[in-house]
Amino acid sequence: MQLETQPTLPQKDNTLQQSPKQGLLFVLSAPSGTGKDTVIAALKEQGMDFHVVASVTTRAPRPGETDGHPYYFVNQEQFDELVAHDELLEHARVHDHWYGQPRQQIRDHLQAGHDVMLKIDVQGAATVRQKLSGAIFIFLIPGSVEELVERLTARQTETEQERQRRLLDAQNELAQQRHYDYVVENRQGQLEDAVERLRAIMLAEHCRTQPHYAHM
Repeated sequence: MQLETQPTLPQKDNTLQQSPKQGLLFVLSAPSGTGKDTVIAALKEQGMDFHVVASVTTRAPRPGETDGHPYYFVNQEQFDELVAHDELLEHARVHDHWYGQPRQQIRDHLQAGHDVMLKIDVQGAATVRQKLSGAIFIFLIPGSVEELVERLTARQTETEQERQRRLLDAQNELAQQRHYDYVVENRQGQLEDAVERLRAIMLAEHCRTQPHYAHM
């Protein structure tokens, strides 16, 4: 993502027209390695229609990642500029890197009637909870700590020191699940069950007599 004299994120999509019915804002958190991306991809394959916000981060891209998929990659100076211009709904430092949620991207899709999914850590979720009423919070947990260790080891994207730090952070994050509206377990080899539960939550929220709309 190119940021020059002033930080910019992807401009407002003129194809997104305001809808008489606002979309719902879902916040999904989980310890690293629990399978957030896998669950989200499976939901998409089932035909669930929602927009996943591409966060901004200062970490380097991993193999197969490109700008905007799944993150916008910026340096520290560019990130600081985004914060200074209030272009991020929330931002937090996680595993030695900064992450933030582009405000305009969220607002545009909600106003166009699209559901929006924020895939963020517990720090970011806490900030959103303070700033916005109406957001729906879902916490994804692994079947066990042993499963989490296996997943982090198998993906081979961190050093041993980084992996141990993520496991320590995971224990702290799991203690925060009580602050969420829903908890969904993603057990090893039972992805379909986790996906179905998350799908049921999203559909049920649309059936409320008074839906929870996030006002930005």
